[in-house]
Amino acid sequence: MKTDLKKKRIRTENISKRAQNISVSLIKEMSMLADAVRGGGGSRIIPFGQGVPYFDTPEYIKREIIESLQQKDTRAYTLMPGINELRDLVARRLEITHAIKKIDSRREVMITVGCQEAIACALSAVIDDGDEVILFTPGFASHIQQVIHFGGKPKFATLKEIDNWAIDFVKLEKAVTKKTKAILFANPANPTGKVLTVKEVKLLAAFAKKHDLFIISDETYDFLTYDGIPYFSPASLPGVRNRIIVCGSFSKKYALTGYRIGYAFAEQGITSQMMKVHDALVICSPAISQKAAIAALKNSPASEKSTAEFVKGFSENRERICARLDNLGNFFSYQKPMGAYYIFVKYDYPKLDSRQMAQKILNDIHVVVIPGSAFGPTGENHLRFSFGGTPEDIDEGFNRLDKWVASLR
Repeated sequence: MKTDLKKKRIRTENISKRAQNISVSLIKEMSMLADAVRGGGGSRIIPFGQGVPYFDTPEYIKREIIESLQQKDTRAYTLMPGINELRDLVARRLEITHAIKKIDSRREVMITVGCQEAIACALSAVIDDGDEVILFTPGFASHIQQVIHFGGKPKFATLKEIDNWAIDFVKLEKAVTKKTKAILFANPANPTGKVLTVKEVKLLAAFAKKHDLFIISDETYDFLTYDGIPYFSPASLPGVRNRIIVCGSFSKKYALTGYRIGYAFAEQGITSQMMKVHDALVICSPAISQKAAIAALKNSPASEKSTAEFVKGFSENRERICARLDNLGNFFSYQKPMGAYYIFVKYDYPKLDSRQMAQKILNDIHVVVIPGSAFGPTGENHLRFSFGGTPEDIDEGFNRLDKWVASLR
């Protein structure tokens, strides 16, 4: 069964311009196309697409979720900004891992429906129609759509691919105008696996202060770096406390993607505005998901053990996928990721753009990859592979790719 990214009927009559101006992320589009291919029969789908860790939710979290189901308050709304215990735990974690001093958990921490809702609340709180938000390219696809949806205009600053996706501060300066209001980025980065150096983070903080910008830092993968590279958050720098919004997630670190649970940290004046948006959008995060997050954070020894196992597994997967890509070095090239579980691969096949290439790979060999064009203007001629899946899936996917690439020559 063949699928096509373009064959879809879209109504525009009486539909808002705000909705028409955005599109479903190609990450999700490819997942839906893969589901259609799966429904048509044939070989098993190999998922290098959406970033879902192959590890199951740790047992110590599952046990507390089961107990939570028996608690009467689980059926009810929680406090709008989140359960107090969870906000306390988030604050303590940030104080330890991010070296942030004296966090007021009642006024500076809010619990959200995943990291993406935290970012949505942040953008809605700080930008008006026509304001510009600087995004790195390549950068996370959903950030682009979120900025547009909230009336902003993405301004792209190109990363230096040849230098392992380093920030080009000359181009960053050129991206600033009088309308620029914020800079939004993921660190470690999706789709490149780039981890910002301490120097880069400090330069970004100085850049934000110089131009009076908010920093919206997507720290979903803050726990997942390789080769001993330290994670350094701009929130640890006292000079940007009044302009930093940290958006985090429990999804990847604790294998809770389906629970949709995240958080935001910012100084009180910012969170008070974000909470109004949060209340209008969702009222509160699901109680059961918040209790899962409490279980994750309060069981420190078990948490540290499961996280270490996750990092070890993803590190082994990184080596595995890089070795398989090296075997296809005449077709694929890449910069080795230093964090997260994505690798942004350049391909040598000018006949097809990245959407066509991803679609052809899916139709021909039932392997899901994400078109690079989803990640900004410099993403074209690239594909994003997730190595968050099982080692067996990585091997099977590349067994198919080996034969497929050979057939193209």
